[in-house]
Amino acid sequence: MASIETITAEEPMKVFDVNRNYRPDEVATALRVSRKTVYRWIRDIANPLRAFRTTENGQLRCSGKDLNQYVLKNQVKPEYE
Repeated sequence: MASIETITAEEPMKVFDVNRNYRPDEVATALRVSRKTVYRWIRDIANPLRAFRTTENGQLRCSGKDLNQYVLKNQVKPEYE
């Protein structure tokens, strides 16, 4: 009978490179959600995903560090745990 190993993470999971900035469409692809969902997260008043513009009217970007924190903070825990 095979034993089941319990995996414990000493360091939080990092989905995004902390040295890089991501466009909303890249975030959507990586997290398998729609681009509209990413924009909704950015506009959320209670728990916004931090984002910035490259220039005054430029494209939106999210830092990898902020994305990792957001994913960890909003991680859904399975009901059976």
